[in-house]
Amino acid sequence: MAKPRRRLDAFAFVEALGGQTEHVERSVVNRFHSTFAFLNGKLTSICEHCAENLPPAAIRSAVMNGFVRLGQKRLLVNERLLLFASDAVLTEFRGETSIEESAMRDPDYALLLICDTESAIGETGTIELWHSVARDDYAIVVNGHEGREMLRDAFNDDLKDVVTTIFDLGLVLTQLHLAQVSSPYCGLARDLFLEALENAGYRQAS
Repeated sequence: MAKPRRRLDAFAFVEALGGQTEHVERSVVNRFHSTFAFLNGKLTSICEHCAENLPPAAIRSAVMNGFVRLGQKRLLVNERLLLFASDAVLTEFRGETSIEESAMRDPDYALLLICDTESAIGETGTIELWHSVARDDYAIVVNGHEGREMLRDAFNDDLKDVVTTIFDLGLVLTQLHLAQVSSPYCGLARDLFLEALENAGYRQAS
């Protein structure tokens, strides 16, 4: 990257986001498929009804004002989703903008890994692996083919418990992805998860 990393000291409206598009797509577009899409290598907003691209200038004011109003009503949830991008266009809020977060259940989980899955009858989906540093436990979210959440299982003490749950569900893991490819935290989680799978008898297909 030509420019050093910079931490924002204010909220910002993301007008465009590019760079490691595959991982941004898995983290954002696949979860909110009706409101975001990749166009010309950039993450952009789309209309959920007609899927037309919405120019940032057309929605900037409404989105930023709506964000503040929701924050005043304590209706915002911090996803704590860490994204790295080498190409981003932002419009920062005023420095004094303050937002109250809602009391989200288990708000300190961070997404580490996304696994493509296949069931015994050939149905595909994904498993998200989350970790809470504060609680020192793991959670998984099982999504079906259309991205619909099928199961959420939390409070696993270690990855052995996670692997047991996956085995009980009868799922085969076909591919493993880091939630953020440049995150050493995600890289460590991958290594530990692969070790737990191997210890449980899983083997990679040749």
